[in-house]
Amino acid sequence: MFRYLYRKTTYVIDDNVLRISTPLKSLAINIDSIKKIRRGKFWVESRRNYSAAYIKLRIIYDRSSYVYVSPEDEESFVNTLQAINPNIEYSSERGLKS
Repeated sequence: MFRYLYRKTTYVIDDNVLRISTPLKSLAINIDSIKKIRRGKFWVESRRNYSAAYIKLRIIYDRSSYVYVSPEDEESFVNTLQAINPNIEYSSERGLKS
């Protein structure tokens, strides 16, 4: 059931807001508040995890809030966010293949 629920995760960029939704929870993040996006291998707690993948993106926003996501097309997702907020820093763990 867990995998079913997280396969139904949607990421919508609407104006200046990133909306992340699953059947059990949702979150809206102001894109101007995003500081960093890091691609890596993360084991995470369930309340911040909007991803069923082991390799995912960690989005750091506001002062110290963060969330984990795994959009199907990571490159397009990151490029779209950076087009809205060019101050977003992006990095990837060494050795990870795209």
